[in-house]
Amino acid sequence: MVQLLSIRHIACLAACVLLASPANAAPVETPEALSQRGAAATTGKRIILWETSLAPQMNSKPALKNSANLLASSTVIHSITNWDTKRPAELTTKLPFRPMVRTPQQLSGTEWNNLISTISSQKNSIVHFYNEPELNGISAADAVAKWRSSMLPLRQKYGAKLVAPGISSAPNGATWLQSFMGMLAANEKPDYLNLHFYTLQNSASTQEVQYAKTYFTDKHNQYKLPIIVGEIASINRDGNQVVTFTKQMSSWFDGQSWIAEYGFFGVSTQVVNSFVSPAAQMLDANGNWTPLGKWWIGK
Repeated sequence: MVQLLSIRHIACLAACVLLASPANAAPVETPEALSQRGAAATTGKRIILWETSLAPQMNSKPALKNSANLLASSTVIHSITNWDTKRPAELTTKLPFRPMVRTPQQLSGTEWNNLISTISSQKNSIVHFYNEPELNGISAADAVAKWRSSMLPLRQKYGAKLVAPGISSAPNGATWLQSFMGMLAANEKPDYLNLHFYTLQNSASTQEVQYAKTYFTDKHNQYKLPIIVGEIASINRDGNQVVTFTKQMSSWFDGQSWIAEYGFFGVSTQVVNSFVSPAAQMLDANGNWTPLGKWWIGK
């Protein structure tokens, strides 16, 4: 397992580089309460991981605009996030937006102002903090300092729920999170964990499903917090293996009361790099939902 996770570390680093380019703690909200907060008809836990690169394509790709519009009537999509602090203007306002302070640079200036505007304009905001910091040279101590000075006030002033930094499933991700959590007092703890998981390229999906279930269960048992799966995907090149992993994990997530939300990668019109599997694409080159994408949004 250690060897497998070490390989995952290298794979996650490739994905993470690309994504980096595009008083008392508030009571923890249950996944059931979360599920009542989006559109009235929405009953799922699924997150649309909408890449910021899609916005400039809206005018040139009519199919992409149609795909975006379909989300308004989805009964399984529960929220939207885009690794940024500003809601994608092209997506429905019927779904809650989960802003992310992806890097320290977003703790000030326009990005920070966007965040404050976002959480001021929607109720029950959930705010993500840092994306795979262990792979981006951010120490747990530095993250804790920013958490205290910038993130905790969002909970105190605006009632926002706070999500711990999203870590990869590599061993150094677990070590980083343990250091971060160990420095926080009880009233400083996050409301949710954010965990990522990518399979190995040539491992059978049935095996990867077991690895994933064990990983998420262990982290929940360790920290006793609900989990938001910020990123997950099969990187197998066999489409059948990808579908098996995606559907089996989705079914399992739906059955765990402590899994609040989960997002499969990736919603983009092109494969972002050689790490990501073309078979896992939710959109085609023109912006149409692929068969897997249609299943993902319940259409």
